Amino acid sequence: MPAFLLLLLTTFGTWFLKNILPQMLLSVGVGLVSYTGFSALDSNLTTAINDMGSTASSLNVLFHMFGVYVGIQTLLSAVSIKAALAISRRVFVARSVS
Repeated sequence: MPAFLLLLLTTFGTWFLKNILPQMLLSVGVGLVSYTGFSALDSNLTTAINDMGSTASSLNVLFHMFGVYVGIQTLLSAVSIKAALAISRRVFVARSVS
């Protein structure tokens, strides 16, 4: 029985490393880079809005309170992940299933 479990884990581990792990690493890397990039853009936008005046500044505070900027950052990072995965599937040769 232990030999069966070892063979099962080895087979699953090999399949996971070949098929799932590269996509996971690509999506995590692209998502993290784009999320931090949009976070920097958000801080620059906040600084510019606060310099404009009190009405725009109070609207900016409301946007931060309701999480509008965080939602936009998450949405844009998800879109960039989807685009990166679509591009990587077209660039890299598809693997044959054996």
